[in-house]
Amino acid sequence: MKGARCRRHSHIVGSGALLAALGLGLVSAPVARAQMAGLVSGPQRPISKSAPVTFLADGVSYDRQTGIITATGDVEAWQNGHVLYADKVVIDRNNNTATAIGHVVMMEPSGEVAFARRAYLSQGMKNAVMHDVATILAENGRIVANGARRYGGVLNELSKPVYSTCDLCKRNPNAAPLWQIKARSAIDDLQHKVIEYHDAELQIYGFPVFWLPYISQPDPSVKRQSGMLIPSFGSSTHIGEFFAIPYFWDISKSQDATIVPIIATKAGPVLDVKYRQALNDGKLTVNISAGKDRYAQNTGLSDSIFSNGVFDLNDTWRAGFSYNHTSSVQYLNDFRYLPNAAFLASNAYIEGFGEGSYAKISADTYQGLVATITQSELPIVAPYAHYDYFGAPDEFGGRFSMEASAYNVLRQVGTQSRRVAVVGNYDLPGTGPDGILLDARVRLVAAGYTASKLNEQPNYSNVGSAQTARAIPIGAISARWPLERSAGDWGEQIIEPRVQLEVAPSYGLGQTQVIPNEDSLDFQFTDANLFSLQRFGGLDRFAGGSRVDYALQGAWYLPGGAYVTGLVGQSYSFHKSLLYPPDSGLNDNVSDIVGRATVAPVSWFSVTYRTRLSHQDLGARMIDTYATFGNKTLSVNGGYLYTTTNPYYLFTQPGPPPAAYYIPRHEFTFGASTTLIPHWTLSGSTQRNIQTGQFDNAALAATWQNECTAVNVTFYRSFTSFNYDHGTTTLLINITLKTLGNFGFSAL
Repeated sequence: MKGARCRRHSHIVGSGALLAALGLGLVSAPVARAQMAGLVSGPQRPISKSAPVTFLADGVSYDRQTGIITATGDVEAWQNGHVLYADKVVIDRNNNTATAIGHVVMMEPSGEVAFARRAYLSQGMKNAVMHDVATILAENGRIVANGARRYGGVLNELSKPVYSTCDLCKRNPNAAPLWQIKARSAIDDLQHKVIEYHDAELQIYGFPVFWLPYISQPDPSVKRQSGMLIPSFGSSTHIGEFFAIPYFWDISKSQDATIVPIIATKAGPVLDVKYRQALNDGKLTVNISAGKDRYAQNTGLSDSIFSNGVFDLNDTWRAGFSYNHTSSVQYLNDFRYLPNAAFLASNAYIEGFGEGSYAKISADTYQGLVATITQSELPIVAPYAHYDYFGAPDEFGGRFSMEASAYNVLRQVGTQSRRVAVVGNYDLPGTGPDGILLDARVRLVAAGYTASKLNEQPNYSNVGSAQTARAIPIGAISARWPLERSAGDWGEQIIEPRVQLEVAPSYGLGQTQVIPNEDSLDFQFTDANLFSLQRFGGLDRFAGGSRVDYALQGAWYLPGGAYVTGLVGQSYSFHKSLLYPPDSGLNDNVSDIVGRATVAPVSWFSVTYRTRLSHQDLGARMIDTYATFGNKTLSVNGGYLYTTTNPYYLFTQPGPPPAAYYIPRHEFTFGASTTLIPHWTLSGSTQRNIQTGQFDNAALAATWQNECTAVNVTFYRSFTSFNYDHGTTTLLINITLKTLGNFGFSAL
């Protein structure tokens, strides 16, 4: 006898677990990913078979003789966050089966949505058959199949699945999307959370372009899953045609490894392994590679290792290390690990952070990668200790700070030195009459040295060894007078004269014979160090003497964000110093004139100009200019650099600098990018050596991107010789399919 029909009634079905059976493990889009963020993932809520199923329907009928419940008309059912919609649902309580008919929609707690024309459920709702399946996934992913079959509630089999993240053409929805993955079958293993495709092919606008007999990817409920990654292939003048098949190994929640075998026609095979581990109080990364290369050693193998780790010891202290090494620089260049690097640095350290203080002890080594660098001449710094303290203001408003350091530098060939130094500072700001800002500074630099092989590089002293110590008191008082006026509708104007008197003992060339130079090898006089108490970057060189620094700086801030700022300054020393490099701008009592100006008349254009002019004839000794024009839609930038000397060649030989030091640096750079064309990003750049009349390099790049695909083409041409590469041409093509990964081609 059939029960009466009812309108939009709510009903509860007991332990049949209708939604548990319909909760097919929906397939996922992403391929196996190596993402540290996915080391810990939240568990999914299990489906309880004993939980009741609640549903709404326009009408419900029950046949007591057959035990069949029929719900019709906009049926809605839900259980444990799983929701089912259908035109009709028939439940056979005697046989424990259910059938959903017409416009079947299933929504998972994860947000995935599946559509089907019909769904059959049986065997305690563990088995299911669906017809004409369509599933909506994350990241705009969609998968359709002729049918789906579920076994034991843990295994789903899809027939003729098709997957894509591309939107369909609005004018012709039946047309194939830009790309899609089409397979003969797919298996979604809910227990092991992996999806396997068989006889799969990548199609572009419906045309097959790439075929794989088998490919797997993780279930959407997991962020990390062991499996094959997208292969890469290409061609290089150094290694020939190559092919790489990465494999991602999800070792544990806190460990993973990416294993990449590389096969090439002119080199290899090469095996690259990257291991990562997340610890409770730190992290560790190790990247090791080895294989046959054109510059392989007697063993027939080249290799490289890049590793680093950071470990928190407590709330104050942490330790870390990095070890980087290669058998040859050509190996790094050939396989693009670290192209055109000058050196590799390795170190081990322990550092601590306090309130206003910082301490670090480290050991450092270097491997040279440039042909002109001799490995035996590079330093080994072990140990290097450093301590910084920055105190709170005292009752007078002054502040005390201190830096302490100690190092031991070893070289197989060259100077070996040790230094202990302490630098104490006291800074007392104040205010004078009429708004004049005063600042009094006192500094004491105390350092002790012991060195051997001083007569070798990089010092080339006349003595072989020395032991010495010195204490340098420095005092300075400066005054600034900022004057501001309103320009009405033209904004605000500020002009600020500044003067500083510095008093210190004078040091000449004598220090170069007994004090090793480890931290003051690079020097350039600019507006940035005009008022510095120590114009050399470190402590090992100090010119000293009394001097007066003076400058005039100003700014004009206009309504709407436009502004102009500038500075021009000079220095007068009471003692001429021979310590500064030739043509440095500080070789006479009167220094060269340094200046800086920035002009930004509108938000989309600015130019910064820095210069050093001869105090004798105002001839340019240094020009550094950089300009930007445009916004994110269209951006243009250009730079110009000119110096009368090349500091790279300082300290490369005993005595005066070589002739190469006096060859000017003269270069121009230009770059532009635009997104004016929809879906396109175009860019280009070049660098030209005006001194030689040749280009150093040039690059062009074009990127096309829509909701599911990105194609990037990059062309790079180098016209210079570096590490046995006498000019190279590089063509890189990279295709990104959203949620699937990258397909790359390179020609070097």
